Amino acid sequence: MTSGPARVGIIGAGTISGIYLENSKKFDAFDVTAIADLRVDGARKRGEEFGVPKACGVDDLLADPDIDLVINLTPHCVHGKVGIQVLEAGKHVYNEKPLSVYREDGQRMLAIARDKGLRVGGAPDTFFGGAWQTARALIDRGLIGEPVGALANLHARPNPNRKRRPGGAAPQPGYTSFYATDYYEFGGGAIFDRGPYYLNALIHLLGPFSSVAGLNRITWPERQHGDGVLEVKVPTHATASMQYANGAICTFLMSNDVYETGLPHIEIYGSEGSLRCIDPNNFGGDLFLRRPDGPDLEPVPSEFGYTGNSRGVGVADLCRAIANDRPQRAHGDMAYHVVDIINSILESSDTGKHVDLASTCAQPAPLPPNLEDWTITD
Repeated sequence: MTSGPARVGIIGAGTISGIYLENSKKFDAFDVTAIADLRVDGARKRGEEFGVPKACGVDDLLADPDIDLVINLTPHCVHGKVGIQVLEAGKHVYNEKPLSVYREDGQRMLAIARDKGLRVGGAPDTFFGGAWQTARALIDRGLIGEPVGALANLHARPNPNRKRRPGGAAPQPGYTSFYATDYYEFGGGAIFDRGPYYLNALIHLLGPFSSVAGLNRITWPERQHGDGVLEVKVPTHATASMQYANGAICTFLMSNDVYETGLPHIEIYGSEGSLRCIDPNNFGGDLFLRRPDGPDLEPVPSEFGYTGNSRGVGVADLCRAIANDRPQRAHGDMAYHVVDIINSILESSDTGKHVDLASTCAQPAPLPPNLEDWTITD
């Protein structure tokens, strides 16, 4: 890599590329210099919209010697395949979540990276957000005492009358939504699509997991979406009990089958108190502490920045880590650990057996205090 900003290419010009391209203008760590898509006209449109110098096909981007790192924004089912192609082309890769659908692809990515001296990074990077960094600081200071357990909960059955959430990605003209085509294929559903947000946050707060026991179901074999009907090939109500390496136990639920009831998204329980956290799809929000001396939840102010939509901060951190030969936070081992956890939950349900995880990872380093938005320290 050059001594200046990393030269980054994007593969995949769909809806999610917009926030990466928008935020890339705010970071000093990298510049997006090329964007590619199977639909070159789509890449050109995105390039014109955000001033990207080069728009091209995927093979052209992979062959470009001026690209140091590739952000892979392709559909879930090909994350592993495309990530492998990027690494084989001699470039670092940052995959949108999940790192891959199957363990084998994730393992292959990590093996190629080791052999070639390359880095693998993986979204989501919402755990860089101010709410999550504040929660981590409170836990690390011992404010909730010894960690005992955690709750991770998502009720994601869409309300037909609900409008798109504020800040959500707007549909891009000319592209068919993943939710209308591949969402219920294996590699989709809440567990693969939203599960990584929860698992990254949980690992950031308390470290890696050691074992899981899952029970899951496909509630309806077909689902209506708009005017079409989709065949369901992934569990839509997935539950697990998961043990951390430190002994704490997490109750985990990812469901496309039930409507929201107001239950918290994530709570962390300790011997001296508990933390109620935010939706891990977000960077900032209200954090609450339950102390032993009262029944009320006390609001906790954020001690860190990155409270708005800061997608791409994981890419910036990866670029700085490569330049300065230090570990990155949204690292490949954690992204693969998430893939292994999800597949193990499904395997446990299928076999009726508890699964000891073969993978582990380092807990990401917290961000330093007083870090300004859009900066990453060396």
